[in-house]
Amino acid sequence: MGLLRHIRYVSSLILLILWMQIAAISSEQVGLTPKVLPAAVQTTTPAGLTIMTFNIHHGEGLDGTVNMKRIAALIAGGQADIIALQEVDRYRLRSGFVDQAKELSDLLGMQMVFAPSLTYRVGQFGNVILSRFPIKDYSYELLPGKLETRSLLTATIQVGSESVQVAATHLGLSQADRTAQLARISEILAGSKEPLIVAGDFNMELESFLTKMDIMKLTNIPLRPTMKATLADGKSIDDLFTNWPHIGSAWTIPTNYSDHFPVITRIPLGSWVRV
Repeated sequence: MGLLRHIRYVSSLILLILWMQIAAISSEQVGLTPKVLPAAVQTTTPAGLTIMTFNIHHGEGLDGTVNMKRIAALIAGGQADIIALQEVDRYRLRSGFVDQAKELSDLLGMQMVFAPSLTYRVGQFGNVILSRFPIKDYSYELLPGKLETRSLLTATIQVGSESVQVAATHLGLSQADRTAQLARISEILAGSKEPLIVAGDFNMELESFLTKMDIMKLTNIPLRPTMKATLADGKSIDDLFTNWPHIGSAWTIPTNYSDHFPVITRIPLGSWVRV
């Protein structure tokens, strides 16, 4: 009987924890409206912007360990001003019921918005934008596709006197889904009149793009010649695109903290000229 009471106690405790997590999600309206978390933000105009995209694989490294503190340390080492993240968990069992988006925002002291691609009975999974600068506005949309649901998260960020638009996405696993998703992204972003960065895990290498990003007048920021891959298996499927002229190159930080590497670039703000 003592063992039975213990089992009932543990079961009740687990249910209570799950109920608290569900209540937290409901109170934040997560899945309906991305949330900006207050943080110490920069308001002066810098000489340039450092942008990162990183698929964090819900914080799980190649060693099978989920560790958000080392993910945060890796991101901090890149010294990025704006970061697009993919495969971020909120309140999921596999990542310890942690709100990974909020944890990274707190650890890095940056503002954050989150867009769920998938919402489960308990927890969510999606994209995040982190910023050292004030996030003025944000929106997200679920993208078309027949396999796993994907989303596009867009944020308008005030960088000194300039508004910069950042879009973060993670495309699907099939060519048909990716083609439909890129076409929809083109429709959403084609009218942008602001400096624009589109960042994410596109799940394909550049030569496989059937819907070209130049429809949106975007140029790929190429990896430096010494860096051939953004994935631990040697593929290059994580990219940064922009309508900024006079772009430079991007680089990676090889790591085993995820199955992807962070991809980073620096864009001089003075290079933006409206046409």
